[in-house]
Amino acid sequence: MSNLELNKGDNFIFGVDVSGSMQTNDCPNGLSRIEFLKEKTIQFANEASKYDEDGIDVLAFGHQITSYRGITAQKASEVIGSFKANEMSTNTAELIKQAYLLHKTSGKDGSRKEQTVLFVATDGEPNDQEAVKKAIIDITHDVLDEREFNISFLTVGNISPALKAFLTSLDDDLKGAKYDIVDVKTLEEVDFISAFAGALND
Repeated sequence: MSNLELNKGDNFIFGVDVSGSMQTNDCPNGLSRIEFLKEKTIQFANEASKYDEDGIDVLAFGHQITSYRGITAQKASEVIGSFKANEMSTNTAELIKQAYLLHKTSGKDGSRKEQTVLFVATDGEPNDQEAVKKAIIDITHDVLDEREFNISFLTVGNISPALKAFLTSLDDDLKGAKYDIVDVKTLEEVDFISAFAGALND
C-alpha cells in the first residue's frame, strides 16, 4: 500500500462529533474539545481543498447526521465554525454508512469515487458498537479494492479506555473484514497529510 498518494480528485469526508461531551475542556491551550476540533477541521479543509477541488463533505454527527456538501476552503470557517456540541448520543454507525453512500454517488455521473478517506473526529463511544463493526465489514466486502474507501478515526481529548480499546479492535482485529481500512490516531498529533498517510498506509 506504500504506492498510495494524494491525487487531484481524491475525495475527503469529515465526520465531526457534536455530542454533548465535546464541550469538555481538556484540549491544548485550554480549548474545549469542540473548539479544538473545529480549529483543526478548518485547517484540514484548507489542505484537503487542494486535492478535492469540488470541496469536502462534512457530516456533523450526534444522535442525528447533518450533511454539508462541497465545503471549500473559503466556506470552511463559516460552516464548521458554527457547530455546537449539544446532541445526546454518538451514532457513529450511521455516520459511516452515510459517508460511504456519499462516496458511491459523488463521482461523475453519480458513480463512486476512485479514492475516499473518511476522517471521524470523536471523543465518545458509539451508541451501538456492533452496528459500527457491521458497517465497516460490509464496506470492505463492497469496495472494488483496498484503497477505495478508508476510515481514519481521530480521537479528541482524553478518551476513555473503553473507546480506545474499541477503536484499537477496529484497526487491528476486526473479524470478518476483507481488508483493513481503519486507522486510529489522536487529533492532537496529526495534520492533514499525516492523517491521510496513516489512513492509507498503516
